[in-house]
Amino acid sequence: MRLYARGLDADREALVRVLDQCVATALAAAGAAEPSQEECFALPPDFRRPPAVRAFAGRDQAMAWYAAEREDLALLAGAAHAAGWHGRAWRIVLGLWPLMVWRVRDSWAPLLGLALAAARADADPRGESRVSALLGWVLIEEGRPREAVAHLEDAPELARRVGDRRAEATALVNLSLAQAALGSLDEAEQGCVRTAELARAVADRHTERLAMYHLARHQLDAERPREALETALAALDLAGDSDMSVASRVLLLSAAGEALIDLGERAEGVRRLEDAAREAEACGYDDGAVRALGVLLRVSADEGLRARYEAARRRCRP
Repeated sequence: MRLYARGLDADREALVRVLDQCVATALAAAGAAEPSQEECFALPPDFRRPPAVRAFAGRDQAMAWYAAEREDLALLAGAAHAAGWHGRAWRIVLGLWPLMVWRVRDSWAPLLGLALAAARADADPRGESRVSALLGWVLIEEGRPREAVAHLEDAPELARRVGDRRAEATALVNLSLAQAALGSLDEAEQGCVRTAELARAVADRHTERLAMYHLARHQLDAERPREALETALAALDLAGDSDMSVASRVLLLSAAGEALIDLGERAEGVRRLEDAAREAEACGYDDGAVRALGVLLRVSADEGLRARYEAARRRCRP
């Protein structure tokens, strides 16, 4: 893979075989890392199925593969785009999404920019919408909401045009985050409600929970903790725990804990926040640990909590 990624004079047929192997492996890794989620893209029409695809025993093995292969996958995506295999290029990048969620501030924007250019060159509105939504979210997390809006404004319509309701919902909730960051709180809250409705209509529990989490966050910011608690608990109760991602559970537990503290129910709030922090730390979700521990530090001066918080913050930095 390194040879093909770094040498564009390689035989095109050999290159596309390597690309398709990586596309298939990235899908397998995403399925192992986030087994409750749908596949993040359809295979290209001229996909050459490899004779064998690596199997991943579970989330830890998949995330280790992502971390080990990230640089070479980025090189290979660039090689694919330069060689005209645009559909493979954006799929390889999008296949890294579980690692992006775990390490959102790890300088993903340039690679996602390449993927967006590839999706546009591929004339694939579904791919363009999904890459734009992910790039917009990364830019929000990097503190660049105005740039994010530029990518997110058209993403819901692109997905709607091809009937991809899941992608439409994802783009819409990310747009609401950018609107909130820019001060349009009512518009952002309405976007979260609309996202939850869209996701519910297609039984996309992941995006429905995500929208409800951000709705709870808006309610907390507006000093409406009772509504925030009801929203977070309702999201936690959706279809039980069997299809809930670790990130969703950590974020919703954190929102519920914060709401409980604001309502004066400190002991229960602390318990939920501790559950969120421990779960995040156990699986390496440092951003989630920072969020939960940061709220706990509002009500506790415990030095152990402070040390855990600072350690998680250091790990979050690129």
